[in-house]
Amino acid sequence: MRYRTFLALFLPAALAIVPATAAVAQEEGPPALSGGSGGLGASFERYGFGDAHQTGLQSISLFTVPFSGHTRLFGAAGLDVNGALASGRLTRLDGSSATLSGLTDTQLALTIPVKADLATLTAVAILPTGKSSMTPDEAVVAGVVASELLPFRITNWGAGGAAGLSAAMAHSLGSVGVGASAAYVVGREYDLVQPAAFAYRPGNQLRARVALDYSSGPAGKASLQLTYLHSADDRLSGSNIFRAGDRVQAMGSYAFAAGRRATGIAYAGVLHRAQGAYLVDLGTPPAALNLFLAGGGFRVPVGAGVLMPSADLRLLRRADGVDQGMIAGIGGSAELPLRSGLTLLPSVRARLGRAEVGPGSSSGFTGVDLALGVRFGVGLP
Repeated sequence: MRYRTFLALFLPAALAIVPATAAVAQEEGPPALSGGSGGLGASFERYGFGDAHQTGLQSISLFTVPFSGHTRLFGAAGLDVNGALASGRLTRLDGSSATLSGLTDTQLALTIPVKADLATLTAVAILPTGKSSMTPDEAVVAGVVASELLPFRITNWGAGGAAGLSAAMAHSLGSVGVGASAAYVVGREYDLVQPAAFAYRPGNQLRARVALDYSSGPAGKASLQLTYLHSADDRLSGSNIFRAGDRVQAMGSYAFAAGRRATGIAYAGVLHRAQGAYLVDLGTPPAALNLFLAGGGFRVPVGAGVLMPSADLRLLRRADGVDQGMIAGIGGSAELPLRSGLTLLPSVRARLGRAEVGPGSSSGFTGVDLALGVRFGVGLP
């Protein structure tokens, strides 16, 4: 396989999953549970395109089996594990298909409170249990699933593993709460194809976050989060090859009472990604983009359970006008206690959107998201 042919097939999918590694260093610690807790579920997502001649795709679907667990260790320290088994399937214009299946990378996070309710330290390890080496067909599936427009439950199968540290602190000043965190993640070199020919290493990532909230009355709370993400240069076979654009995100929300027992929340925000840059001659670099997010929902107690209807909107705009669009979703989820420590979590959501492949080229699409999960734990109410 020639060098440029390899880059055209594999590098876009690899670059798309790099930002996801920064999310592993969570600054918020796990809930203070006695003993342990966990969860297991299954979800199915599918998007069908109305004009496959414009997108080159008839449909893309994803079946996911996520799992999670938490256990309390020494003192107030806690260990969390998260991962998933996922299978994606893409159907092209001519009816042919491509699939990508297997475990995703598994995240381990050890959180240690430094001072109760004030500061925490978290050490994170991303175990390379996922599929990072891909065939050309698998790379196509990975690239579509990693799209910023389609809100799939996972963004990648594997990124070769990583390790990171994060620190967070929070303090309350009367009705005002202030929090700040910083995380640093170091990526691991891995082979994009087999047999080993191209060793790819994503750039190390630094993330900083500041959060403010203001409480008004017994149930009202306004919150604002500002996040900054910077990535070092990606390397291919030892040479610097790509510099991802910095990301800045602002997200605001307001939680409020909705009647005697119900509560509601509304949110809006924007994610800006600066233009990336190839450090060798590989053509046009990824364009700058803005992703606008908005939505809201309610939490309504019904008997022993809770119903949570919600709606959301995503609007993606890129500087080059390619691979952008909008998508709206409406649906809901529920929490249904079955017995002490065991809760059933069903959800359903319908989506409607339009993808703009390029100037004057677009296609409407519809989507569905079905999920069923179970949450269990020792010491849970």
